[in-house]
Amino acid sequence: MLSEQNPHWFAEWTAGGIRRELLDLIRRELDVDHVIAISGIRRCGKSFLLKQIMGELLKANVPADNLLFMNLEQALYTGMQSNEILDKLLAEYRRLRNPQGRIYLFLDEIQTLENWEIWVKYEYDLHKGRIKFFISGSNSRLLSSEFATHLTGRVIEHRLTPFSFREYLIFRDFDPGKEAEWIVKRERILHYFGEYMQRGGMPEGLTAQYRDTARTLLMGTFDSVIYKDIVPRFGIRQSETLRKLGLYLIGQSGNISNLNKIGTMLGTNRNQVREYIGYLESALLIHVLPKFEYSERKQFLSQKKVYVCDNGFISDLAFQFSADRGDLLENVVLSELLRRRFRVYYYKNQAECDFIVYDYGREQASYQVCVELTPENRQREFRGLLAGCREIKINSGTILTWNQEEQLEQNGTQISVIPVWKWLLQLDYGQPTHEKWMDLPINQ
Repeated sequence: MLSEQNPHWFAEWTAGGIRRELLDLIRRELDVDHVIAISGIRRCGKSFLLKQIMGELLKANVPADNLLFMNLEQALYTGMQSNEILDKLLAEYRRLRNPQGRIYLFLDEIQTLENWEIWVKYEYDLHKGRIKFFISGSNSRLLSSEFATHLTGRVIEHRLTPFSFREYLIFRDFDPGKEAEWIVKRERILHYFGEYMQRGGMPEGLTAQYRDTARTLLMGTFDSVIYKDIVPRFGIRQSETLRKLGLYLIGQSGNISNLNKIGTMLGTNRNQVREYIGYLESALLIHVLPKFEYSERKQFLSQKKVYVCDNGFISDLAFQFSADRGDLLENVVLSELLRRRFRVYYYKNQAECDFIVYDYGREQASYQVCVELTPENRQREFRGLLAGCREIKINSGTILTWNQEEQLEQNGTQISVIPVWKWLLQLDYGQPTHEKWMDLPINQ
């Protein structure tokens, strides 16, 4: 089994798959001792990313025998203690390959093992500098909350999402070129953006040629999240209620969740609904967006909006005849803001602003999203954006549209109207602050 999962031991090997943007960030962390933890919804490409990291190490002349990859979500491990499993794997690996120098352990879907963090902490402390850990898992609790008592100060956390628009264009084998070329390629970019907005970026779903097949694959992912990631972890008895709630929320992306109404519809109570929403968020299927308030108490008590991790789920699984284009556009924008690890809120008072980015002392921005600015909605959209800008005391904001572009000023605030596709391509994700650091040798 070890040999089957590590073909790089025996022959020249390439990772394959679409190169992920997150890889550029992780490359800068290969030489530090910290555990690299990668979370993400099921089937968004975590295993491929781990193998791409392995590819980077091999290119840096790390010996193949010093890399061990293991997918821990296997029936073979059922009923075994995590230390028993991991000790045996590590001992057998050392016996088989006899690695010399620093070794790199890639433990995929580690959350399937109970108390795995105790074993990782022990081995990390015992072999600090001699073993580099890369771990991945399909829920948000792989990150800070899991490490609170065991791995604090020993871990660097990353969240892998479905494909960004840039990654989707690579998947479609289309290079938009530099910004000066976009005006010539505008129609093709719009075509692919329309596809991306409908199909989303779940890699497995994008391999399907027919929509029915894509729907089947995405439903399989959804059911795996429900029945493998949530039900056993939290001991859920009303699993069908949880499943119905998940499908309902997918169809309500971008709307404020009325817990009482949902509870009545599902035959349960608001507290149960709130609890289940938390489970769905922990499995990274949805994101719960709080209302912007300076008071943490008010923010906690405020009504929340729910968004979905990927547009493919909205288009193919929602209980509606066709997904609203405005909702899909809004979901794309939020997904990108979260991909860049911003703190995002919605704002609502007399007017409503779709997204406020507010991290005190760091990023502050205000975004309004609409398919098209028309004479009928223009002032309403401006009013919402300006309200968001005033609330966080900034003098510029952005309206993101399908394909409109202009610059204007209103009431002393600079307003940029930008097509979403252009905004996505302009964002330069993962570029290091000090590029020359990329050339530092990897510690072997």
